[in-house]
Amino acid sequence: MKASLFVAPVSIGAAVLLGLAARPVDDSVKLRFAPAAGTALEHEITIQNEMEGGELSVKMGGNEVPAQFLPKLSFTFETSTSAIVSDEFLGAEEGIAGPWRQRTVTDPKTVFGMEMAVDEEVMDIHSDGSSELSGEAFLIGRDEDGNTVARWADEDSGLSSELFESQQPELDLAGLLTEDEVSVGDSWEADASALANIIDFSRQLPWTWSGAGESEVPAPGVAEWKGDLELTVKEIASEDGELHCTLAITGEAVEVVTKPGDLSQVPVADGDATETTTTIYQVEGELTWNVTAGHLISLTLEGEGEGQQLTEKDAGQPGPEYQSTTQHSASLSVELK
Repeated sequence: MKASLFVAPVSIGAAVLLGLAARPVDDSVKLRFAPAAGTALEHEITIQNEMEGGELSVKMGGNEVPAQFLPKLSFTFETSTSAIVSDEFLGAEEGIAGPWRQRTVTDPKTVFGMEMAVDEEVMDIHSDGSSELSGEAFLIGRDEDGNTVARWADEDSGLSSELFESQQPELDLAGLLTEDEVSVGDSWEADASALANIIDFSRQLPWTWSGAGESEVPAPGVAEWKGDLELTVKEIASEDGELHCTLAITGEAVEVVTKPGDLSQVPVADGDATETTTTIYQVEGELTWNVTAGHLISLTLEGEGEGQQLTEKDAGQPGPEYQSTTQHSASLSVELK
């Protein structure tokens, strides 16, 4: 049988669309954060955390308390936060060292759930959070000393500036980029602290809690991130007339959260304390950067971790020294698109 030259028909229009699809590019590129004035970006951010654990151990006056004298403890925490963040990049302004953005955070939502069992007593808390910042446009940037500066876009706004005082200008992950030109297969290292403004986005928002557990939602504490990440160029492609670069992310991200501890339920250990929760995550994900326009397109990140919570009585407090630890496992999921 003679081989047929007939191929299933493809319309001219479809062929054009196929030609506009992402095509690999062999050239090297330089990744930089440089959105032009007038650039408007909108990202939907979703962050989920889960933590569970127990295994309580206690030291009093430097001595280990035998396990048989300790309560049986187990806990589970779950949080989920989402919002749409719109940034319009504005022209230069005197006293603003970096890009000046007009930002609107739309429909921010968060959910907190906690189940804790101490011996036979179980506490179950669920609460929803909303934010007064929703839909209110403000300007945000950094001054020449690197400090965050912000003001309402409407100069006559009667709203309190406290609504945005914890916001950070950078949601772009530029700290993960290298200054060198890169090609497919190239790798470099970056500090995990560059992820902080995305992972900790919920801590930047003022929340109003509702539901049966609204008064029991714990304070978020102060978080610091560290660790070594490796970024590898997976693909450089032309898409709709722009160059896009996709990076793989792997490595270790260590979260350390500190806040005041509570010793009110601990016999003979009253006093001020500090609670430090350390979680070591092994993370992997993918980041896509618009090389042509100089900004982030998307990010996905997943992490599995283990760690401990240390509660330690502050120095100079009355009574014996006190220290307790619990162990936990945790998971982290971040999506920005």
